[in-house]
Amino acid sequence: MKRLISVCVLCLLLINVRADEPVGMRFFVGSWQQALAEARNQHKPLFVDFYTAWCPPCRRMAREAFPNPAIGDAFNGRFINYQLNAEVGEGPDVARQYGVGSYPTGLYLTPTGELVHRSVGYAGVNAMIQQADLVWRMPKLRRSISKRNRVYTEEGK
Repeated sequence: MKRLISVCVLCLLLINVRADEPVGMRFFVGSWQQALAEARNQHKPLFVDFYTAWCPPCRRMAREAFPNPAIGDAFNGRFINYQLNAEVGEGPDVARQYGVGSYPTGLYLTPTGELVHRSVGYAGVNAMIQQADLVWRMPKLRRSISKRNRVYTEEGK
């Protein structure tokens, strides 16, 4: 019985340790329309990763960048992150809507879906972080976020 209790306590401790570990990029799970709605609700811009199953740079980015805690720090608090396979489901329609034809392509969008910046290819973790910082400081993005926050406050929500 003591052994069983010891094992249970050890398992709980391990779970708590894992919960406190830094995480990489968290992607919104749902449809494209749900991702847009989430961005509007949270007054956050979107980062959309367009990829394909056959794309080597896409796989490298998924392996190197997305699990990296520094990427999580740069993106998770500021953006609603979303992934779309450009060849499956609603991916082809959304890719066509934004003129995506190369992979990987990262789009930075206002909470209403307006394109602010396009990034094509994968140049490494540091380049992704620098790009996120650059986009975050862009006046067009800042205006869209502050405008939405002002409307939200004026409506009394």
